[in-house]
Amino acid sequence: MLQNSLDYQMYLAQREIIKFYNRNLLKDKQLSYQHYLVLMVLHEEKVMPVLQLGERLSFQSGTITPILKKMEARGIVSRHRSDADERIVMIQLTEEGESLVRDLFKVPFEMFKVSKLEVEDYKKLMAYSKKIVDNVTYE
Repeated sequence: MLQNSLDYQMYLAQREIIKFYNRNLLKDKQLSYQHYLVLMVLHEEKVMPVLQLGERLSFQSGTITPILKKMEARGIVSRHRSDADERIVMIQLTEEGESLVRDLFKVPFEMFKVSKLEVEDYKKLMAYSKKIVDNVTYE
């Protein structure tokens, strides 16, 4: 039965988490969950090739470009050609983007509070989720 299927329950959890982020945690910043993920990765990496960013977030190539164009129009990221290889487009946060990221540091804690998970359950869920992602292979 579908309700007893792990993949279906994970799908529902993912959908509800993203919906909560979009409606309650990111809306006032005029960001989507995808924008949030881009900001967090760029904060960690500082500057990186657009292609590598898309791969890191598992975005399809047609998905990342419109997201980055919107973010660039807002002035929170900037793109430029690599000095080493002009075929490679690099992406990084602007000062405004870094400031926005600092405002978003509380977001995961808000999600944790809403989930009503105990710390130990949260750690287990993270470990199990990572194990599933690491073990699933595509042929």
